[in-house]
Amino acid sequence: MSKRIIYTVWVVWEFLFRLFGRVRPLKRNERHLFYIAKRRYLGKPFDVDGVHVDRFDLVVELHMNNYLLMDVLREQTSLVGLAVKLVQEAKKSLPVLAESLRNQKFNQAQVLYGITFIHRGVERFGFQILPLRRHFIRSVTTWHLKHIFRIVNPNAEAMLSKHPDVFEPMIVAMSKEHLFSNYGPGQSPTSSTMSRRDHVLT
Repeated sequence: MSKRIIYTVWVVWEFLFRLFGRVRPLKRNERHLFYIAKRRYLGKPFDVDGVHVDRFDLVVELHMNNYLLMDVLREQTSLVGLAVKLVQEAKKSLPVLAESLRNQKFNQAQVLYGITFIHRGVERFGFQILPLRRHFIRSVTTWHLKHIFRIVNPNAEAMLSKHPDVFEPMIVAMSKEHLFSNYGPGQSPTSSTMSRRDHVLT
């Protein structure tokens, strides 16, 4: 199957997933790193920022803007460049995320979380990293990410050979209270959560 066909299938899948999964952008007609959805949590219980999350609790599910991510993967020739660009996008998007979650429909959700391979260095933004203990989801997600990377970036094989562990998915999570305290109105993205030494993709 050609890369063009695979890419077309992926685009259709993305559209259908967001439509039926009620995954929404942070703001209409604006491009940000995250999409969000309100969900019942179905994974194993975890704690973040003193908040306990049980199965079936309401949470805010974070999804990467895969179109933005594809552009970044296509443009960057090194993993360091990829990391720098994604950090820039996160700095711009987190205050918008905080603003979006003040909508009353998210009142009962106390935690936001997502599954991603972009987790190295996210502690600086206030996220906690948790292991993805569901082996099937971890395997499928890893395969999917590597496959897409190979489609869009001609240097993918060399980069994956040099950094074979980069596409290991993990859970990143943060309490909504922590998000508001660091990225709400009047807060600067250079707050204490971002003053730690950078260590993305090292």
